[in-house]
Amino acid sequence: MSDEQTPLWRWLVLGCLCTAGALYVLYAGELAIDKARTMVVNRSSPLYWIFVGVFGAFGVLSLRKAWQRIRGG
Repeated sequence: MSDEQTPLWRWLVLGCLCTAGALYVLYAGELAIDKARTMVVNRSSPLYWIFVGVFGAFGVLSLRKAWQRIRGG
């Protein structure tokens, strides 16, 4: 499947959601795994930083792809 078929708005939405999610978790300082908050991952856990890194990278790469599409590249 060619990426030319992917509309620009999808790259923008994915990039904004992932970046906003990573920034929110950084701001909050913790990540609740379930609704009952029986398991909460905070900044001292490697899982927290993996989450922030992966979602931050997805957000930045998606916004970069959207920027390339806007610029015509």
